[in-house]
Amino acid sequence: MENNSINRDECIIRYLCNDISPDEKREIELLIASDDAFREEFKAMEFAWKVSSMPPYKTKDDWQIIRKRIGFADSRHNSLFTSIMKVAAVFVLVFSVSAGLWLYWNIPGYGRWVVFETGTSADSIVLPDQSVVFLNRNSSLTFINAFSGKERKVALTGEGYFEVTPGEKPFRVDVGIVSVKVLGTAFNLDGSRDDGSVQLSVTHGKVLFGKNKEQLTVKEGEWAVAGLQTLEKGIIANPNFLSWKTGLLEFNNINIKESVRILQEYFPEIKSVKINAKSDVTVTTSFKEMPLNEIIDELALHFEKKFELNNGILTISD
Repeated sequence: MENNSINRDECIIRYLCNDISPDEKREIELLIASDDAFREEFKAMEFAWKVSSMPPYKTKDDWQIIRKRIGFADSRHNSLFTSIMKVAAVFVLVFSVSAGLWLYWNIPGYGRWVVFETGTSADSIVLPDQSVVFLNRNSSLTFINAFSGKERKVALTGEGYFEVTPGEKPFRVDVGIVSVKVLGTAFNLDGSRDDGSVQLSVTHGKVLFGKNKEQLTVKEGEWAVAGLQTLEKGIIANPNFLSWKTGLLEFNNINIKESVRILQEYFPEIKSVKINAKSDVTVTTSFKEMPLNEIIDELALHFEKKFELNNGILTISD
């Protein structure tokens, strides 16, 4: 079956209705397996058909059943009403399929769209181009399931670390008004900041980062921040910007206030902090995937203070 020798939509619908010859069925299945464009069109039509929840339609038989149920006898006098009802039935079918197609092409979570979400823990996903995205807790990633456009485009809510597979198509991440464009690199993108800004930290390669027409090239070892009124970059100095992914917390010659700030960023169970003690001591240590209670016990020894966590409040006292 040549692609141009048939009406594709008609053949697909007849295939879905199981109203097709064995030879045509085999040829359509061959097209599905070998022709990417036909396969995408078939998937869209199949999705729309399922959403419409319409069974295979047999005009004559179904019409007679409907007539009997609503109490009309066979009569030529009802020909106008019959025609109207047939048109209405066709309209409902077309509307249902059209609605299904619209869902398929436009709404995340349906058809060609994929939505990947995390809850109270981080998780990862492999994208269609084999790029890997690690999402922090309470984050989500939305993308088209086949990357069929001119760009490999995704939308991020929250925070994610991207290991992008090199490819001819640019890889683009949208976070609100901010966008990131790369060909192949690795970076962390945080769109969960309280002030509404978006922070980028590049660990490999370089990234084009910005909003509207304002853009910066950010290289390995650099960070950048974009907000409503700001766009700036600098050298990464925070060793813990990837702690949510690696599970490693590093304390490099820091005081008690800074150590508590790091803990509060990493552990959501710490809702607030009360420091009722002074200390000139600084600490250099690290923790790898350790529970909070063990970390605060060790910090209490280092700072020679009392650390207590009750009802989400971390209190530090003499």
